[in-house]
Amino acid sequence: MTTICVSTHDLRRACTAVVPHANPKIEILDRVRFTIDPHNITLTATDGWTSGLAIVSIWETENDIIPIPEDGILVDLASEQIRKILSVFKAPADKGDEPEAILQIEVGDNYVKIADVSGLPGIDGQALELPRMDTYTGFADVAHTISRIRCMPETALTTVNMSPKIVSAFTAAAKAYNETIQITAHSESRTLTVVIGESFLGLLTPVQLTDEERARHLQWADAWDVRLPAADSLPRNATKDTTITSVLKEGAGLLVEAGVTSISFSAKDSDQ
Repeated sequence: MTTICVSTHDLRRACTAVVPHANPKIEILDRVRFTIDPHNITLTATDGWTSGLAIVSIWETENDIIPIPEDGILVDLASEQIRKILSVFKAPADKGDEPEAILQIEVGDNYVKIADVSGLPGIDGQALELPRMDTYTGFADVAHTISRIRCMPETALTTVNMSPKIVSAFTAAAKAYNETIQITAHSESRTLTVVIGESFLGLLTPVQLTDEERARHLQWADAWDVRLPAADSLPRNATKDTTITSVLKEGAGLLVEAGVTSISFSAKDSDQ
């Protein structure tokens, strides 16, 4: 048995950010993997198109009964179980740097028990026991895949097509951590890496358009070029620029059109 303590809010953010990347339609992908090491819990999930990874800090407490091995302890929970955790354990916002709401997680051979041990009125003592899923050895090593792709050379990001599901999955993480979504392209892979704050990493594979879809997108682009004002036109709320600079530019343009290639100036009382 292994027992650890974590911040309620830290665990809630990680669960909220990662669970959208599980795939309820495929049993082996309908899971969030907890990798518990001596310092953090790393939560990972993948649906085949996107992947999410978030870390939760482990707080030192007298309840750490058995030393955790360096390579970690693996615990798989179904996405429905993760949502159950989110529905049961809620807490007021922390007022300082250290968490006030604390959860104790006890991992047994075939169960995971989570209990609030914060001592806060109204939530202290809340507990939830969940059966552990069988640890699927073929489940993707999301952390390793992210590490490998992040090491590839970065490249300029061109047009990317994303489905609403992909967008919403990463929006959940951005809201949970109240951070922007940073997306990076890599020259040796179609897969893009995602960073959201200091505790979340992800991967996404853009949608590949068919030839028919690509042609339709080009038609839409051409239609927008017709509908939109010319790029070099003045906006409706602007007046024509009549500064001396604009007048000189306009005059110079007219002279060039007239074939004038050079202009000389003479001053009064000058031989030139």
